[in-house]
Amino acid sequence: MIEYMDGPVARRWFLSALAALAAARASLDALNLFPVPDADTGSNVVRTLAAGARAAQELPDDAGLGELAAAVAEGSLWGARGNSGVILAQSLQSIAQTFEGFDKAGPDDMIRAFDAVASAATAAVAEPVEGTIITVAREIAAATVNLPAGTGLRSVLATALEAAYAATSATTDQLPALAGTGKVDAGAVCLVLLVEALARELGVPTTPHDEWFPDPAEAPTEESIPGYEVMYLLRADHREAAALRRHLSSVGEAVVVVRGAGDLWHVHVHLPHPQDALAEGSMSQVCVRRLDAPRRRIGVVAATTAPGLLEPLAEAGAVAVLGAGARTIARAVVDTGARDVVVLPCSDESAAAAAAASRDDGVVAEDVEVRVAGTHSNLAVYDAATVLTQRAEEYALEETVEHLHEVLATSWHVTCGTDAGELLAAAEALAAGFRADSPAAADTASGVGGAPTAAASTTPGAASTAAAPARTATAGGRIELLTVLAGGRPPATAAAQRLVALVRGRVPDVEAYVIEGGQAEAPLEAMAQ
Repeated sequence: MIEYMDGPVARRWFLSALAALAAARASLDALNLFPVPDADTGSNVVRTLAAGARAAQELPDDAGLGELAAAVAEGSLWGARGNSGVILAQSLQSIAQTFEGFDKAGPDDMIRAFDAVASAATAAVAEPVEGTIITVAREIAAATVNLPAGTGLRSVLATALEAAYAATSATTDQLPALAGTGKVDAGAVCLVLLVEALARELGVPTTPHDEWFPDPAEAPTEESIPGYEVMYLLRADHREAAALRRHLSSVGEAVVVVRGAGDLWHVHVHLPHPQDALAEGSMSQVCVRRLDAPRRRIGVVAATTAPGLLEPLAEAGAVAVLGAGARTIARAVVDTGARDVVVLPCSDESAAAAAAASRDDGVVAEDVEVRVAGTHSNLAVYDAATVLTQRAEEYALEETVEHLHEVLATSWHVTCGTDAGELLAAAEALAAGFRADSPAAADTASGVGGAPTAAASTTPGAASTAAAPARTATAGGRIELLTVLAGGRPPATAAAQRLVALVRGRVPDVEAYVIEGGQAEAPLEAMAQ
């Protein structure tokens, strides 16, 4: 009979919990009505804990309890998805802090861990709501903290489980979103499954609650959910994190700002405009998706360095990532929920990261097929995301990428600064269409009137500032559509408008748009079609 929890017991518990959650994933998604009915609680929690499991696999089999708990907590925080995922990651962080330096934990340690989980879950969200995982965590802590001295570990778990069952059943009447549905809170059930897994590992009987698990076909519709989900990691101190939490609470809902190891914070929010959620400072793994994005056979991950493009990319149905490294792209590939995924890189650097992510079998499942498209600029990504989300269902994966490249071949790109000479050279390049056999293209590529060169790209959809003769696979001909992405903070909107005016001086009837992108690497990026 197990009277304490050590590293091996904790490892078995965690893997058993992950397996139970994975088995219930579809039903948990169907339960998901709060904070929004986007049918992803089960998927988010499984992805969160799977990241913790990968971190645990890096440790030797005989790792101590404290070391294992810390690895699981840190991995889960890095991989946390959704509201419930972030709260559970924070709960695991509180367990790790309770067991820090421990080789094993007894009944009193477990009671302290339950209390820490309750405090952490409540502190994680800006506005705690009753009838959720927070309520269940609090009821578990309240039930176990009053146990008499000398209570054994199995009795502590039995008490915790009984409290969890009762509190979860009560969520039906506590949470307004569940009124009249007969359902319980999805996040609360996730916590119950975690506690059940530990109880089974310790030999404590569990009670089936089949009535909690609906048919996956009962998953809520996503048609009427406005806004976007924004998640990222942030390096900040307590004062900065508190200020961010206040700001996010004023512009969004489902706000979660939780601390990991050191100065790392995980941020989650639902809001109408993704840019409003971005923080000053060192952000990473910035990921944006539309809350009501339809499930697609071919998923799209769109990388950009322009914060102003996050909303239109997500609106098109892509999972949009900012300044993406390999880890962020791999995570976004999983977040599409698709077996076939096209990644749209915005630069050579992000293309290399996308290629690395596609080979990361530690994150991307073996049965997921990933293709990296030949987009190498922010506006090429913007164009491609729209094409893919409109047409991808018509083709198989390989045909989709081929079709995309055919579309990109009808566009040409330039980047330039904001002084008069660069704007003039860029306007000439855009209006000329940069046909390889075009005298105007050759003149522009050599520099117009001695002005700095704004050269077209060497590949369809790519961007370049190299002062070399342009060779681009484009249809050439008359420009019909011009899109200009204004970079900088504040964006160089006035210069973008001047560029549009210069192009219209050459092609009066061109349809033109200016987008405030805010990208740092180029004041202006333009695409002609």
